[in-house]
Amino acid sequence: MPFNPIESVKAVFPGEMMNKMAGILGESTTNVQQAMQGIIPSVMTGIILKTEFGDPYDSFNLSKEAAKIEIPFNPTSLAWWWNTNYKGIDYLKSLFGGKTSDLTEAIAGYSGVSKKSAYSLLNVAAPAAYSVFGKYALETNMNVNAWRNFLEAEKKKILNHLPAGIFMEGIMGFENMAGLSEKFASVEKPGKRRKSGVKWVLPLLIIVLASGVIWYFVIRQEPAALPIYSVVHKTAPKETKVKPDIREEKYSVKLPGGKLLYVKKDGIEDQLVTFFNDPRSKPSRRFPFNFDQLKFDEGTSVITDESMTQIQNIAMILKAYPKAKIKIGGFNEKGGDSVLNSTISENRAAAVSKALKEAGTNTNQIAGAEGFGSGYAKYAAEAADSLKEKDERISISIRAK
Repeated sequence: MPFNPIESVKAVFPGEMMNKMAGILGESTTNVQQAMQGIIPSVMTGIILKTEFGDPYDSFNLSKEAAKIEIPFNPTSLAWWWNTNYKGIDYLKSLFGGKTSDLTEAIAGYSGVSKKSAYSLLNVAAPAAYSVFGKYALETNMNVNAWRNFLEAEKKKILNHLPAGIFMEGIMGFENMAGLSEKFASVEKPGKRRKSGVKWVLPLLIIVLASGVIWYFVIRQEPAALPIYSVVHKTAPKETKVKPDIREEKYSVKLPGGKLLYVKKDGIEDQLVTFFNDPRSKPSRRFPFNFDQLKFDEGTSVITDESMTQIQNIAMILKAYPKAKIKIGGFNEKGGDSVLNSTISENRAAAVSKALKEAGTNTNQIAGAEGFGSGYAKYAAEAADSLKEKDERISISIRAK
């Protein structure tokens, strides 16, 4: 039986697993199934175009790696989904980069799931697609040239599975990839063709233009990200007053040994240095120090690149106070699945602990990491988002100084 990439990836997600994912995400099974119908061909198209327009060796090696690590798609337990060692997010980023949020929004609109759920499903589908391609490459002993030829042969078939409504409106005047095929197909008039050689022209034209559209959407690089201390302002209904950039509010704190650390005034770094320098301050089991420049990829425990500035600052402070010992606590807002809230908060606390150690913190200075879920949330599930956001945090408890 010939290898069918689309059906092979679909087979990774049987009905039982769809039901499990729907339950965890709080979505209907029908909507999750609809989302996967769009996600699977979108992710596979990304792999094809990454190979065609990017580095074929990179996509080839990623696929083989995914196949070898045996990504644990277990239909009876999805605890691995939020495991900090899970590499789904890495595979997704390698495909879509800065366009991931656009694709997430398109999937959500197409299927009816939330953006958060769409992002989580993409994180699962990306390594699954890489793994399916990789296993076939290993089984058939492909080299990189054979890999490119194989994907080129599968491209048209996979493009045909892209449903309407997935890709952004307005790109090159077409609403989506399915609409692109239909629009060009409508040019052909009924009746017999005069020349048999014309048969190959229309499909080739569709594929070339389709590749160009997806390349624009998927591969084209985003502008460089703003610095971590930039401020995003919401527009006021009547009068908009632009606040000064937070970078203007940064000032220096002096660490033991004379080293200067440039931070945000009253931020967590400023608070910690003040605490360590105050002879009256006492260690406790409370978690009063909240990270204020720390963010994670939506719905995951993956720390964003721009957040590493604050991680490195905290590591420098701890190295400057070698007797200090801290514990990391993860907290979540009320609402949703309590088990999921606890798992995410625990994984995020562990991710911060790991990042601090990798940034040079002495292992003995971190007393542990614990997730408390929504157990200490102050605001009700029905409260405004601006209030609930205060309950979703990563905090530090100073156990020794």
